[in-house]
Amino acid sequence: MIKLIKAEFKKIFHKKSFLIVTLIFIGFAFLTNFLYKSEIMEETYTYVDIDELKEENKTLNLNLPEDLNTYVNNLTTIEIENLKSDFKDYKELIIKYCSDIIYNSYEAKYISKDLAKYDNYQQELNNIKTKITNQDWDYFTNINHDNLIDSLNNSNDSNDKEYLNALIKLNEYRKTKNIDYNDHNYLNKAINNLETNLLEYFNLKNISNRTSDEEEEFDNIKSIILINEYALTHEVNTLSHSNLNSVLSNFTSEFGLFILIYVIMLAGTSVSEEFNKGTIKYLLTKPYKRSTILLSKLLSILILIPIIILAMVLIEILIGGIVLGFNSLNVPDLIYNNVTNSLVVRSIFSGLFLNIISVLPIYIFIGIVTFFLSTITMSTSAAITITFLFYLISNVISNLATIYHLSIFKYYISLNWDFSYLVNYVPNPFNLTLTWSLIVYFITTLIILCLTFIYFAKKDVKNI
Repeated sequence: MIKLIKAEFKKIFHKKSFLIVTLIFIGFAFLTNFLYKSEIMEETYTYVDIDELKEENKTLNLNLPEDLNTYVNNLTTIEIENLKSDFKDYKELIIKYCSDIIYNSYEAKYISKDLAKYDNYQQELNNIKTKITNQDWDYFTNINHDNLIDSLNNSNDSNDKEYLNALIKLNEYRKTKNIDYNDHNYLNKAINNLETNLLEYFNLKNISNRTSDEEEEFDNIKSIILINEYALTHEVNTLSHSNLNSVLSNFTSEFGLFILIYVIMLAGTSVSEEFNKGTIKYLLTKPYKRSTILLSKLLSILILIPIIILAMVLIEILIGGIVLGFNSLNVPDLIYNNVTNSLVVRSIFSGLFLNIISVLPIYIFIGIVTFFLSTITMSTSAAITITFLFYLISNVISNLATIYHLSIFKYYISLNWDFSYLVNYVPNPFNLTLTWSLIVYFITTLIILCLTFIYFAKKDVKNI
């Protein structure tokens, strides 16, 4: 048996197709890492065509109130965009502290015709620009503190007070740690994320009977808050998506197609090539049972699947380290547990291992299906094509069954072969138990294997 498996390994590693797919994977890994690197700022700002707004302003009739309002809004947008360009690392700060001042200044100048008020707003705006240039962050934290205290003193709503107290604590944290407002600073980003989501969080938190949609939204916001709080508490950049840590966290989704290609390519050629080349006759003359020969081929594929995935991981770590650096490997992998409403902290390698193990049954089953088709059709192209169609159709069935709650499909394999929900702490999309999924998986797999071995045992090879 061992000799047969070694012989299979030798055949596989000498295949040109194996080498070609590996080279393509290496190229794809480089491309993927460069794409992650290009998203350093991960900005969501909407592009604004300033020239278009200027041209529009030329066509407006300022004697018409509606056109005048549009004119003021366009001037405001143009100046904000110019300021964001001048202070490109402080766009969030510009939006937060300058937007209202700029709009009020143009409103005073063009609508209310109050030039004194316009001058006051311009002085205020120039003062803010000077503070940003001089990096006087205390100025902004002090303004924010005073505004929050005033709002707290004037509020009679318990939810609102809870929210304002949370904002005050964040502002105090910023002041104590002397955190700047640079958009590149992950601590500043964490504070901004919390400020954005806290109000909705407290609103949902204090709803006694949340709907399913509200519950889902609450869990989503809670996860955002916990992850950003972790970044602040431990001063670890868990927010960036432009590092090796992030690529490895998404390894199975980014490179899953290549795992699938490797598996189908190996399993699809294992038996059919022996028939196509006529070497099956020579193989059967050796002192081995047919079942032993077929089992050796199957085991070689099943052994190679995790080995190939491990090799892909090592290649990605090397390429990702070259492109993105190795520093982020110390950053933990954070997962929100929907059941306990808490944050699960694990190393990136633990998370990667668990994610691979959870989807490994998919690739094992696909390999077995391809192996079965390769055996009964004696055609590599047919085995590969039919398997790809089977995989695509299975994904469609899973999506339809989940969306429309088609319980009949709970017996179908694709609803039972993915266990990633267990390691990512999310509900099973079809509410199936682990025991049920394992039973369906093993029964289906056993049926296919039995058919494969029975067919091969009875196969007439005299005319091949």
